[in-house]
Formats: sequence, structure tokens, C-alpha cells
Amino acid sequence: MSHHSDDNMLIPTSDSFWEPGNYKRTTKRIEDGYKLCNDLMTLIQERADIEKAYAKSLKGWSKKWNDLIEKGPEYGTTEAAWKGVLGEADRLCDLHVKVRDNLCNDVMQQVKSWQKDTYHKSMIQIKERKEMEDSFKKAQKPWSKLLAKVNKAKVDYHTACKTEKSASNQERNASADSSLSPDQVKKMQDRVQKSKEDVQKAKEKYEAALDEINSYNPKYMEDMTVVFDKCQDMEAQRLQFFKDIMLVFTSVSTFHRIQFFRRSMRSFTTQ
Repeated sequence: MSHHSDDNMLIPTSDSFWEPGNYKRTTKRIEDGYKLCNDLMTLIQERADIEKAYAKSLKGWSKKWNDLIEKGPEYGTTEAAWKGVLGEADRLCDLHVKVRDNLCNDVMQQVKSWQKDTYHKSMIQIKERKEMEDSFKKAQKPWSKLLAKVNKAKVDYHTACKTEKSASNQERNASADSSLSPDQVKKMQDRVQKSKEDVQKAKEKYEAALDEINSYNPKYMEDMTVVFDKCQDMEAQRLQFFKDIMLVFTSVSTFHRIQFFRRSMRSFTTQ
């Protein structure tokens, strides 16, 4: 919240959330959330492409060596051992194909569906961000008017003080100047008196404006907090979803690798 005193600058320079327009750092997270969904889907797709490429390489390697063994001089149980190595590669190839399919058909689709349900994007903006910003603007509008009133009253008060100081200096110099007539000196004294009265009036207006904004502060903070909490809830849901999807992402490959290891162990022990 802005704190105003005679010694402060006219326009608040604080980075506080409560200052006009600073809520945009909060609503920007909605836009960021949408973009992060795209980044997450790109990450998943790139990993799926790696799984696909590795499976393809394994398949090509297995076929190449199977052909060479078929045509080569090896025979009997040793030939079967060679082919057993290649069979393991074929099974591992199938594993990576499954990982790729699950990443694309399950994990990525979850992200895509969640993004579609959570964010509604138009040509130029995300609906949810605009709604939050409109709500912040509505909550901030009365307080911003009071703040503008405070700032104007402050300028008027400081201007009156400068005018009074200038008039006092001129009156003091005039009193010491014997070339000036008593009427001229009297006019300057009247000007000083008038400027003092203007200072007092400006001070009272400034103090009244401060009292008015201070009285409204609790209502302002309450209204802004309601909107802020909605933004916080949206971000909390996004963070939880991302954590959950990361667990799904890592478990996909881990599950299939464990299954592969178990099958390999059973195959080994039965031989």
C-alpha cells in the first residue's frame, strides 16, 4: 500500500502488489501457465521421438546382424546364443515403442486436455487472464481515484508551500528596502498572509484526502485479495497438475523397464 507524507515523491514508485497496475505480474502467470503447457508437450514429444529413434536403431541393428548370422558359419547352440542377444534387442525395441506410444497417447493427451479445459484462448488473449484483470481493475478503480486525489492535493500543498516561502522572502527583502513605499510593503505583507492561508487550506485538503484513502484501504485490500486468491487457486492447480504429470511421465518408462527386467529374469531362470 502506498504511504504518503510531505517528504515522499509525488508518484509512488513501490513495486508493491497494491500499487496501480502491479496486479499484472499476478495475471501474467495465467499466460505463463498456458505457454508452459506447450513447453511441457514439446518436452514429452521430444522424449517420445528419442524413444522412437532408439527403437528404430535397435530394430535395424537386430535385423542386420540376424541376416549376417543366418548367412555366416556359426551354428548350433552358439548360433542360438547370438540370436538370443538379438531377441533381447527386439524385445527392448518393443519396450521403447510402448514407451513412445504411452507418452504420445496418454501423457501428452492429458496435458493437451487439461490445457484446453483450463485456458480458453482467443486470437489475442487468454479469456481467464482478461477476466482476472477486469476484476482487478474493478477492485482498484475506486482506490486509484482516491490515490489520484491524494497526489493532486499533495502537489497543490507543495506548490502553496513554495509560493508562501517565495512571498515571505520577498516581503522580508522589501521590509529592508527603504526605496519601497509603505503601500508596496503592505501589499507584500498581505500577499504573505494570503499565501499562508492558502497553505493551510491546501494542507487541510491533503490531510482529508489521506484520511479518505486510509479509510478505504481495508475495503480495497479485501476486494483485491478476493481476486488474488482466485489467481492463486488457478496457479496452485497448475502446479499440482504439472507435478502429477511429471510423475506419470517418469513412471511410464520406469514401469515398462521394470516389466522388461522381470520378463528377462524369468526367461533367464527358465533356460
